[in-house]
Formats: sequence, structure tokens, C-alpha cells
Amino acid sequence: MLLYYLITFPFVLFAAVRTYNLIKNYIDARKYGLPIILLPVSFEDVWWMIIRPLFAWVERLPLGLGDWYVYTEMGWPTVDGDRTTKRLGENFVLCSPYSNHIITCYPAGAETIYRNHSKWHFPPAQSQIFAFYGQNVSSTTGADWQRHRKITTAAFNEHFMQEVWSESTKKAALLNLAEERDRKLDRIRSTFDVLAMNVLAVVGFGQERLLNTATPGHKQSLMECLGFILQHILLTAIFNSLKVPDFLLPGVLQRLKRSVAEFKLYMEELVLHQMKQPSSASKTEGSPPTLLEAMVNANEAEKQQLQKTAGRPSYLTESELYGNLFVFNLAGYETTASTMTFALSFLATNTEVQSWIAEEINRYYTSQNGEKRGYAYAYPKLVRCMALMYETLRLASPAPLLVRAPSSPQELPIILPNGEERIVTVNPGTLVGGHFYGGHLSPRWGPDAHVFNPKRFISKSTVTGEEELVTPPDTLFIPWLTGPRVCPGKKFSQVEFVAIVAQIFSEYRVHVLPENNESEADARARFEGVVGQKYFNVSTHLKKPVEGAVRFVQR
Repeated sequence: MLLYYLITFPFVLFAAVRTYNLIKNYIDARKYGLPIILLPVSFEDVWWMIIRPLFAWVERLPLGLGDWYVYTEMGWPTVDGDRTTKRLGENFVLCSPYSNHIITCYPAGAETIYRNHSKWHFPPAQSQIFAFYGQNVSSTTGADWQRHRKITTAAFNEHFMQEVWSESTKKAALLNLAEERDRKLDRIRSTFDVLAMNVLAVVGFGQERLLNTATPGHKQSLMECLGFILQHILLTAIFNSLKVPDFLLPGVLQRLKRSVAEFKLYMEELVLHQMKQPSSASKTEGSPPTLLEAMVNANEAEKQQLQKTAGRPSYLTESELYGNLFVFNLAGYETTASTMTFALSFLATNTEVQSWIAEEINRYYTSQNGEKRGYAYAYPKLVRCMALMYETLRLASPAPLLVRAPSSPQELPIILPNGEERIVTVNPGTLVGGHFYGGHLSPRWGPDAHVFNPKRFISKSTVTGEEELVTPPDTLFIPWLTGPRVCPGKKFSQVEFVAIVAQIFSEYRVHVLPENNESEADARARFEGVVGQKYFNVSTHLKKPVEGAVRFVQR
């Protein structure tokens, strides 16, 4: 009997504490006057994220008893879409024993939490997820963030964007779409995984050989290390600091441990090599610096400036350089592959939009003698290609929920289910998350909110008569966030996407590949069903990509 009590007591105590915290949080949540969803666990519970897959059966419980399960992973809006906002409105509260989350897709509320970064900060539990190589522009706040922002912004200049355009069009031209013209969607994803890696190897590190060649002192190439880490990024974030002998770890964690160590060694070697180079010798004359070179050079210039004036250090440490290099590679790899996969999938079922895009590409990208025009001329004019990116991100957002926490009691605009607008005070300890899918699929976009239509982002200028990119008013659309902490890689992603689309659709069209003699209408309906089933893992992925395929046809 004593043994029984010894075994059960910790579980009873755990349940009692959790129940007390849930009741306490529920009482606090009621003060906001918003609909409340009670959760027994939260995606902030690290232990739950490890065992969550074992409880997938909960969703199948009768009478809605398992409805809470979907909200217990970080990327739940990707799966939920706008179902909850249709039912409860643009604001509601997720109440768990861990904390309260006010969820908002009310444009005024989202603008408030993302624009005022000094008052609404990124909670450490989430900001530190990808900081295992060092603090970076995403993980820091206040004066430290300003220091990171100053150095990293210097790297993303127009010379760098020209190199991104050049490498992206060059790599897109080598995709071998004529010979391997039929590709399942998992193959499409892997195609753009590799393309993104190729672009990053050149514009990020300036060495394409790093993609497949292990340099002396290494067992894996730099891109093999990075690719494996990024494919298992959540495992890396959870288990990176685990101090366990290798023989006790499963194979995937052993390889992750090696890849993390080797990638850090690569960064140390590359940064040290760049620091030893005179700035004039870093690249051949007329060639723009890589991301690595630009960041190291800007950092060294800041060090020299500090020597002339007394003050607080404004440069980055070596570990901070590593941290920033890693998060930029993470973002560049994941978002490119995801966005291109969904963009091609949407276009495959919308031939009229393809023709609309191709018309612009023919006019501004492909010259009369068949040559392709460069970044300075073509990129600013390819607004339809950019509208394609916007519409793809509206329907397949790379970041479905980004939370913020008030540093002191802050006012937040909300809207009740009955349409009443109100200001509530949010105290520290309560998180507020922007529900991007709820905002992107809101009726504020009109009756066709669920329909793929890039033209919604295009308007004719009243001054020039030319087409220009616009965001419909009174809607929530912030895929790169907004305000001072807008994503520093925003233009990088835009230039890369437009370059790839322009190159591919200057030569090809893409169609849904039918199966088993099915009709065109049946093939399209089946394909749209495949594309509609998504999940989140750093970026948006298809649940069953092998069940859909496309065919590239030369124009």
C-alpha cells in the first residue's frame, strides 16, 4: 500500500497543481468578456510537445470531447484555419494551466502588439527556441535588438539583392523541368529545398562547393549539416542542450548532435577566415559581398568606430554572428521551399491566373531577343508575380501564430462577437497571439476570401496608370510582421520568389496531373483537397503530398 501511495502521490500532486492553475487562469480570463476555450495542456508545456503524438486519438472522441486537442500545438492555426473565428469571432481566449492566450485576428489588435515592440515583447520561452548558436535579431529585445538590427540590416542592401536575383534565376533555369516534367508534390518540395540550399550556399557563404563537399576536418558538408538540422529543427531545439552520452541516444539524435557541432565549426572557420581578409580583398571587383561577408565587414567597421568614441559596445560577438547566420539560413530555406510549393500548386488549378502572370513576364522579364532582363529593370515591374506571393502567403502562411507579452499593463483593442469594439487592459503573464489564418480568411476580404485570387492585391495607379501592389483596406495581412521588427529578410524572400517564378513561367506552364483516367474536373477537385490539408513545422507543409502531382509543359 505504501508503494502505491509513493507512486501515485506525484501524479495526484501534479494534477492538483494543474487544476488550481487552470481555475486561477479561468477567473482571470473571464475579465476580458471574450469567449473562452479551456485546455488541459498548452503547446508551452515542453513535456506535452514530446508526448503529444501519442494522444492523436483524442480528436476522435465523441460529443466534441477532444476538440481541445487541435489547440495544443504551436502551429494549430494552420490546421484550424478560420473554423474557430467563424464560431467565436475575431477574439477569444485559450485558457490552460500554463497561461492565458488572447487570440486576435482583429486588425487593430494585431497592429497594436506588433508595432509597439517596446511595450509588447517576444516571450523568452519562444524567442530562445532558435538561439542555440547564439543570440540573434529574432531572440533579442530593447538595446540588444537595436545592436543586432544595425549590423544585420547592413547586409541586406541592393547589391546583395542583385546577387539573390542572379543566383535564383540561374538555379531555377537548372531545374530540369523538361526531362522530369511529372512531379509529385513531395518532389516539388524537395526540388525547392535543394534550390533554396543552392542559393544560400552562394549568396550566404559565397562557396557553392560547400553544398556537397566536406572540407578538411569535417565529415559532412556545410549544407548537409544545415539541411539535416533544418529538417529536424524542433528536435534540435528541444534536445540540443541535452547532455547524454551518444550511445544512449537514438540514431537521429546522434546525427543531429554531430550536425549541430559541425555546422558551428564551419561558421567559426568561415567567420575567422573573413575577419582575416582585408575588406578590399573579400570579393572580386564588382561582385557584391555575401551575407557572411557583409555581416562580418559591418561588424568589424562597428568595432573600429567604437575605438574612436567611448561608449557601450555596439558590435556583435562571434556567437551572435553565428546565431544570426543560422536564423537567416533557417528562414531562407524553409519559407522559400514552402511558398514555392504552394504557389505552384495554386497555379496548377488556375490556368487563367497563369496566363495573367505569363503576360507580365513576357513584357518585363523576357526581352524581344529571348534574353532575360536583370534585377534593376525587371523586379520593380513584376508586381503580378509579387501579388502571387502575397496571395500564396495569405492562404499558406509561414508563421500562423506569433505571440507577444506585455512588459507592463497595456491596452489592447478587441472586438466582441456582437461587433462591439472595446479596449481591455492586458497584464504581464497573459500572452496575445495574432491568428494569421483567421485574419487572412476573414470576411473582411470579401465573399471570395477562401478563393485563390492574386488580383485582389493589384490596383492601377491614379498617377501613372501602371499596375501597383496594394493590400485591401481593413484587412489583416502581415506575413513578415510590421513595424520596427518587420522581418529583416523580407525583401530577400520577395526577390528570390519573384526571380524563380519569372524564370520558370517564362518557359513553362504547370497543370494538375490526372490519375487513372479521371476527368479534368475530378483531378482538380482531388488536387485541391490535397493542397487544403496542411500542417506546421517551422513552415507550412502538405500532409499528403504524394497524393498530388503536377506536369510542367513547355510554352
